[in-house]
Amino acid sequence: MKLVTFGIQTPLGLQERLGALHEGDVVDLSAAYARLLASRGVHAARRLAEAILPSDMVAFLEQWPLSLEAAKEALHFGIGLRDDPNSPRVVYRAQETVPRIPLRPRRIKDYLVYEQHKRKAMAKKGLEMPELWYRMPTYTNRNVMGIAHPGDDIRWPAYSQKLDFEFEIAAVIGKMGKNITAEDAAPYIAGFTIYNDWSARDTQADEGLIGAGAGKSKDFDQGNVLGPCIVTTDEIDASNLDMILRVNGQEWSRGNTSGMKFTWGQIIENASRDETIYPGDVFASGTMDEGCSLELGKWLAPGDRVEMEAIGIGVLTNRIIKPA
Repeated sequence: MKLVTFGIQTPLGLQERLGALHEGDVVDLSAAYARLLASRGVHAARRLAEAILPSDMVAFLEQWPLSLEAAKEALHFGIGLRDDPNSPRVVYRAQETVPRIPLRPRRIKDYLVYEQHKRKAMAKKGLEMPELWYRMPTYTNRNVMGIAHPGDDIRWPAYSQKLDFEFEIAAVIGKMGKNITAEDAAPYIAGFTIYNDWSARDTQADEGLIGAGAGKSKDFDQGNVLGPCIVTTDEIDASNLDMILRVNGQEWSRGNTSGMKFTWGQIIENASRDETIYPGDVFASGTMDEGCSLELGKWLAPGDRVEMEAIGIGVLTNRIIKPA
């Protein structure tokens, strides 16, 4: 299932809804479920549907997996109403909707599990790969307030001359837990999405000279993008995803999640070590090999359009703008 948050224009402004993609359409899951419950004679169908399938994705994940089963029912029922002129609107063409980030995460942990990306970053500092890197996955935290929507124009930070992208895949958590082993981690993942971790590389280099972690190099408005959807784990093998990076329609690189040196289970194990993880948490893989300008040696310019395609998930697209 491909879960989305989508916007529809109303007299009161843009309204965000929980949906699922199907052959170019977006099914409003709560509206479809309300129709399904009403067909079964449930009097408070709309109220119950909004409670089980709320518009907020994190609230939806908090009721996982009950909410997932209801969503599957709603999707199947909603598809059948697509061409019913007597039915209230539950299905929209994708172009009728406004793309939104699938969820506003509780937190984002951004791991670094691709060896080539790490090796090149260390080489630029004149350093060797640390042996400890191979022993455990490591991460840095990201700014959950600085998130842009798929399709948004990304404003170039005024203090940077080198804006970079980072093409990543991210796991979305659907179950609370703590001290989870890698072998037991799979049920805790609700699905996967694409993650673009924008980076001000010149600022990041200065922070490195100070010996600090990522600060303003990562923390700016629109510095993170997620989307275009969350694909549930029953439809995707996130250990073997092909990834294609394009800038202005030209292919810059390709990668595959098989290049990860640590598994998603090991990432969950590390994240949950003496720390509770919650539905709505997002754990990213880190940049795929050759998934950023820093590795490729080709830099972005204002007006460039960046497309990140993960086969089975979709395409995450944003254009860069630099105000005068």
